[in-house]
Amino acid sequence: MIFVTVGSTMPFDELLQEIDRLAGEDALGEEVLCQTGHSGYEPRHCRFFRFEKGLDRHFEAASLLVVHGGTGSVLQALLLGKPFVALANPRSDGDHQAEFLERLSEQTPFLWSRDVGELLALIERARAARPAPLALSTRSELVDDMLSLLR
Repeated sequence: MIFVTVGSTMPFDELLQEIDRLAGEDALGEEVLCQTGHSGYEPRHCRFFRFEKGLDRHFEAASLLVVHGGTGSVLQALLLGKPFVALANPRSDGDHQAEFLERLSEQTPFLWSRDVGELLALIERARAARPAPLALSTRSELVDDMLSLLR
């Protein structure tokens, strides 16, 4: 199962529309579950829910994650060591998600984009690659700072 999360603070209809289109074309080859949050778009080819307290069970059950560029979702995916793709939400204030993803990807390799049109290619690359674990003993100050904020 692919788990998609758009977070709980702002809509990300573009991501939901693209994953739904891919699911409808059977381009993904497995079931998709979406957390849609404040988005107005409701997927037709994926199971979905708006909000749920704690997404851990969905993160753990997924074979692959597609996450918005929020700090919590990205770090959770990294810590789990699951294949994942992150997409920067264009509605983020001052493009902070793209800035965060770019800076973090300099410290630990992972797949991300600003363009939801790249989603299928990124998913295929994520499936083919072994996820790079977040090395807890050699984390950068950036990652340490973010983890302390989340705690």
